[in-house]
Amino acid sequence: MNIYLVGYQPKFFFKSKHTNWWPWNYLKDTFRLLGYQAYHLNIQKIDRSKPGIYICWNEPDSISLIENYKIHPDSIVIQKLTSFDGSPESANKEWTDKPFEFFKEWHWPQYQKLDTLNKIWPRFYAFGALTDVDSFPQKKAIVDKYKERIFWIPWGTMTVPYDHIMKSKPILEGFEYDAGFVGSKWGTRYRGNITEWETFLEPVLQAAGNYYLAGKGTPKGPVSVAEHERALIKSKLCPIIHATSWKVEKGIMDRFWTVFSLGRFGVIDNEGILNFYNQDEVVLETNPGEYVEKSVYYMKHVDKQKPYIERILTRIQTEYNQKEVWNKILHRIFTENGIKP
Repeated sequence: MNIYLVGYQPKFFFKSKHTNWWPWNYLKDTFRLLGYQAYHLNIQKIDRSKPGIYICWNEPDSISLIENYKIHPDSIVIQKLTSFDGSPESANKEWTDKPFEFFKEWHWPQYQKLDTLNKIWPRFYAFGALTDVDSFPQKKAIVDKYKERIFWIPWGTMTVPYDHIMKSKPILEGFEYDAGFVGSKWGTRYRGNITEWETFLEPVLQAAGNYYLAGKGTPKGPVSVAEHERALIKSKLCPIIHATSWKVEKGIMDRFWTVFSLGRFGVIDNEGILNFYNQDEVVLETNPGEYVEKSVYYMKHVDKQKPYIERILTRIQTEYNQKEVWNKILHRIFTENGIKP
C-alpha cells in the first residue's frame, strides 16, 4: 500500500507553509527511507480508487476523509491526536489563566473522533506525542477504550534529517553566539507561548547579549532548515521552552529533540521529559527565575553540558528518532491487517 500524508501542501511553492507541513514532509522522507512508497499530497491529488494508508490531521480529518472522499474500503486510516481539532469551537477556545483546570473539563474533540471511526471504519489507528493521560478524565476514558489503536511517539525531531542525527556528536566549541533560538512567538497569554516567551526566553537572551533569534513573530522571521541548524550549532546555549498546553499535558515539543539531535544543549522547562529520561540525565527547571539562572550557568560553562548531551543524544540515535519509531508502528499495522509491507 502507498502511504499518504494528507494535506498542507500550499498551492504555490512560495506561499507560507502551514505548521503541519513540516512534520508531514519529514515523515514522508522517513517512510521512504524505510522502503515504503510514501507521498505528501493534498487529497485531490491522490488516486483513492486503490487501497492506501492515509495519515490525517484536520484538512481533512479522518472522518471527513471517509465521508467526503470515497477512499477504497480496504484502506487504513490513521488520525493524528492533538488537544484541539479544526472546529470553530477549538479555534476560538481560550485556556483561561488556569489551563490545567481547563483541560480537566475539556472534552477532547479530536480524541472523540475515535468513537466515530470505530463505527464507520474497521481499519483505523491514531498517533500523537506521548502526553499525560491520567490527569484528564475525558481524555483518559477515550484512551483507555482505544489503547490498542493508539501509538504514542516522541514527537521530534522532525527537523534534523536522519543521517545528520546518526553522525551527530556533542558540539562544545566554535560558537558565534552566546544563545540561539529558532521558533514562533504565537497566540495570546492564555493560548500560546507568550507567557513562556516573556518569562523564560527573553531574560535568557538579554543575559546572553550576543544571541540569534528567528522564527515567525520575530524581527528576522522564519528561516530555512539549513539556517535553523546552523544557528543552533553556533550557539553556546539553545533555550528550550514549551507552549502552555504542551506543559499542561507534559508533551515534549520538537525543539528539545532538534537541539540535542544537533549535539547542542538547553535547559528544558517541561516535566514531560521525565517520561523519556531520568532526572539526572537532563537539566529540568520549571521555575522561570531558576530556569534563567541555570541557563546562564551552562552558557558560561559549556564543558558542563557534555555529559547531558552524550546521554540524550545516544538515546535519540538508538530509539527516539522517527525511523526507529515508525518502523515498529508500520510493521505492527501491516501485520495486524494481514498485509505484506
